[in-house]
Amino acid sequence: MQIEAVDDKKDLFEMKNVLPNQLIQEFKKIPVETAPFTKMNWQEDMPRRKLTQMPGSVLSQIHEFINDNKDAIAKYIGNNINHINTAFWYDLEGFDFSPHIDNPGVEKVMQIYLSNCPNAGTVFYNVKDEEVQVRDDDQVWHYEGPRPPLNVRKAFDFVENTGYIMFNGKHQLHGVPNKISKDDLRLSVYCWIN
Repeated sequence: MQIEAVDDKKDLFEMKNVLPNQLIQEFKKIPVETAPFTKMNWQEDMPRRKLTQMPGSVLSQIHEFINDNKDAIAKYIGNNINHINTAFWYDLEGFDFSPHIDNPGVEKVMQIYLSNCPNAGTVFYNVKDEEVQVRDDDQVWHYEGPRPPLNVRKAFDFVENTGYIMFNGKHQLHGVPNKISKDDLRLSVYCWIN
């Protein structure tokens, strides 16, 4: 497992070789088109499925591996980690995610890509303070700058067994700018770090 800060801010990290190959190979055997799923809160209308973790399944094994390695991850990012919650996402044709800042309820997150999907990675942008409006609502931070944003901080390639860790904040503008086509397979595990 390799984790490295993308710049001096040390609030965004690139990950490589995160999971053992055996878990990746087992995950690839899942028939995702017919796997049981639910919808994500706040994302019910998006073409995204949250795959159901069954006890003893490879999804549960990946979840356990991530939590078994939380101390190693904590050392890389310089923060204590008590627990990591996971959701397995299967993004369908038409999925994209316009640049946004997560609400403050999201503190630290990690996304590990479980397939190869060209032009489908998460892009992070540099944001000026005056481009973010603070409102008294559930979202709190609202990006009001140019669309599309002009200054790319880091564009992560959607490559199997890589990903990122993000410390959320007022300036963590990110999104998935390209729509997923019917031929794409965009699978990932998204993790909330506590």
